[in-house]
Amino acid sequence: MTLFCCMLMSLSLSAGTLQSVSSIEQAAYEYALDNAQAQYDNPQVAMNSLDSRLRLQACESSLNVFSKVVNSGLGNQTIGVSCLSPVAWTVYVPVKVKVFKHVVVVVKTLTANQLITAEDIALKPWDISSLRQGYFSSIKSLVGQESISTIGVGRIIKKRSVRAPKIIRRGEHIMLVAQAGSMQVKMSGTALEDASLGQRVKVKNSSSKRIVEGVVNAAGIVYVSM
Repeated sequence: MTLFCCMLMSLSLSAGTLQSVSSIEQAAYEYALDNAQAQYDNPQVAMNSLDSRLRLQACESSLNVFSKVVNSGLGNQTIGVSCLSPVAWTVYVPVKVKVFKHVVVVVKTLTANQLITAEDIALKPWDISSLRQGYFSSIKSLVGQESISTIGVGRIIKKRSVRAPKIIRRGEHIMLVAQAGSMQVKMSGTALEDASLGQRVKVKNSSSKRIVEGVVNAAGIVYVSM
């Protein structure tokens, strides 16, 4: 482990005047753990032991602990531990913060454009410090979604890996619903593009031949403004 110190004391210092290596490690550990606990449940802090040959003048006051980088509190970090007097020194301690949560993983290979079922996925504990592109923690939230590309067994399903399925297809005959207050008018039309639930879509009115834009309310149903 590489240590960066502003000043190292002479090896000739007596044991009674040295800052214990364990106190430096403990200070870095507690700092990283406190920061993670403020954001996550049950975080774990892993760190390698500092070189036992490290010789630093004992600090007269409490150790100063800091981190130069503001981050999520997860993953690899470098924690600084410093002393101002009687001799100034700083040690940088590498740590890794882990948080395990149940996330959705694939148990049956998903192909591109496949609708996801409950049988395709499962919840497994995972260190989320490595999941920088998002994840799902609920099977229900994924059932009925569509995979964008192939996802192999054992892989995490990321937020960008799925999308809402298209429930209206281009050329499909649909029902146009125009509503204003309690008044509702229904007309037939043809979808001019694919669309998912809640998306805006262009539709050609079968009677007037006008092209209007509405919002997909359900499969085969588009709401438009009057």
